[in-house]
Amino acid sequence: MTYDIVNRATYESPKIVSLYLGGPIQCAELRILVAHRDAYWGKRVLDIGCGAGRTTEFMRTLDVTYVGVDYSERMVRECAARFPDAECTQCDARDMSCFGDESFDFVLFSNNGYDCLDHNDRLSALREINRVLKPGGLFVFSSHNKDYEHARSHPRLELSWDPFRQARMIYNFFRRWNNHRKNRKYERFEDGYWILNDSSHLYSLLTHYISVPGEVRELREHGFEALEAYGRDGMMIPLDTGDRRSSWVYYVARKTGPASGGDAEG
Repeated sequence: MTYDIVNRATYESPKIVSLYLGGPIQCAELRILVAHRDAYWGKRVLDIGCGAGRTTEFMRTLDVTYVGVDYSERMVRECAARFPDAECTQCDARDMSCFGDESFDFVLFSNNGYDCLDHNDRLSALREINRVLKPGGLFVFSSHNKDYEHARSHPRLELSWDPFRQARMIYNFFRRWNNHRKNRKYERFEDGYWILNDSSHLYSLLTHYISVPGEVRELREHGFEALEAYGRDGMMIPLDTGDRRSSWVYYVARKTGPASGGDAEG
């Protein structure tokens, strides 16, 4: 519950909402959408964690029946205001009972929104995604990489010759330090995954990290076959080995059957 309280408070912050108002489609996202066009074109797409509309703005230009959801009320309100013609509603990925079984052909969970859930809630969300996705449908998402060489970090004071910039750096350092002081006690280092208080949003989040092979096993145990993995630069990476260069990884997975509900190790 602490995990959820910490992260939800961050994503309900007006300043954080403003950061998610826009931004380009990432290299990995674009490559996947081009390569797997047939999986969503002319079909029903569920965009989980749509935020304030970064992916909404892009996806609504495609020939899809678009549904965007986010668990942050403030994010959904902003998204709906910006795109009144798009279906956007508040919904928690852990309980998507508002949607029937096999309602969607394609599910997107972008920008590491999946990692805002702790391990057990993450598996609950994966079972729900399996349930609402049609057999053979694709689940595309990104997740932080436990094998990344700089995964673990702590606040550092940056230096500048510009006195105004240096003052700003000092101010942000103390904000990061204070957040990390409060949140680092919730970090966990399990065999299959880590929960880290990383540098995101000035150390205000708790984030789930898993290795690529660990994610592949987790998907398999929940009725998915991992097809591809991409680094942030859009380059494909192996599914069977760890990758130290990518801070997070995009996955393409196909639904092969119902979720078994098992836990994964990585």
